[in-house]
Amino acid sequence: MHEIKPLTSLRGFAALAVVMQHFSAAAQSLTPNRIPSLVPHGYMAVDFFFVLSGFIMCLTYLSAFQAERIKAFPGFLLKRVARIVPLNVFVLLVLMVLGLISRATIGSNMFFNDASLAFDLPANILMLQGLGIGTNLNGPSWSISTEFAAYFLFPLFIVFVFNKRRLVSAATLFVAVAVLSADAFRAPGLHLENTTIGDQVLYCFTEFVLGMGAYILYRSRRAGGRGASDLEVGLIFAATALFLVTGTDLIVALLCPFIVVSTALNRGFFARVLSGGVPYFLGLVSFSIYLIHEPCRRLSVLLFTNIHPGVSGPVTALSFALVGSLAVIPLAWLTYIGVERPGRVLIRRWAETVTRRNAMARTPG
Repeated sequence: MHEIKPLTSLRGFAALAVVMQHFSAAAQSLTPNRIPSLVPHGYMAVDFFFVLSGFIMCLTYLSAFQAERIKAFPGFLLKRVARIVPLNVFVLLVLMVLGLISRATIGSNMFFNDASLAFDLPANILMLQGLGIGTNLNGPSWSISTEFAAYFLFPLFIVFVFNKRRLVSAATLFVAVAVLSADAFRAPGLHLENTTIGDQVLYCFTEFVLGMGAYILYRSRRAGGRGASDLEVGLIFAATALFLVTGTDLIVALLCPFIVVSTALNRGFFARVLSGGVPYFLGLVSFSIYLIHEPCRRLSVLLFTNIHPGVSGPVTALSFALVGSLAVIPLAWLTYIGVERPGRVLIRRWAETVTRRNAMARTPG
């Protein structure tokens, strides 16, 4: 299946939104003045990631699972490992080095909690920390861990979401919306507060399923030749921005499937803009942006406080947040071309070699 470039670009903007929110929080610690976040409720970009992932998994792999059933799972999982593991392991190794330097220079680890590192490091390498197994060593990676768990359930989700009985499919999507809504109604302002492991896993699985439901809508509209106008996309984007500013998390989460579908179907202004060089570049390096930004943020705060000791004004603090966020991008490009992309190629080539050798070994004569 061909790549939908505007969706890749949206992933880049979503990654940058998370980075800007986190740098804004760091900037707030540098000034006694109240400063606004560069991206209000930017954490909702993670919810968008989950929805987008469910959609993209269907776009890319659904036909293989429907044709080969469970036989498609090993190849699917291997490609997901190739996509995620190399950069995750690299960032963990960098964190280990930074932690050792921090211990040697200031007597404590300013990058992560290393109290039970012998257990936590293997758990993080295996991406189990988002399920409550081990302490998370790199803040943002909790969502990578929970999403990786969703990949193991992908064949099961297919059975329910794409069931031949439409009632089963509709009921599955209804349950996902109901579970997400029930959790939001327990919090003020319909917030989705991922303060516990259970909440994080719940949001990931339900929103991943909603992304799969979005693919049903996309496929239906595309088969019927119904695209999405610029007006439709613009209205959905405007509504999402409005509910982000007002902090109505549940509505933002429920709009995410429609953001994905309308963007994927648009062939007008938004498609042209989002297929452009800069937005698409951000999408390509989005995983690197997301995974490296937390150690970058801590290093940025350390550098800033050494250059500018004492209390900062609001303009200075906000400038730090903006410059620090943007500075992650070139570093992410370096990790993309130096680690993420070659690591993906290496694992896939290794898998192809093993498969070829096994096939030759089974061939008589």
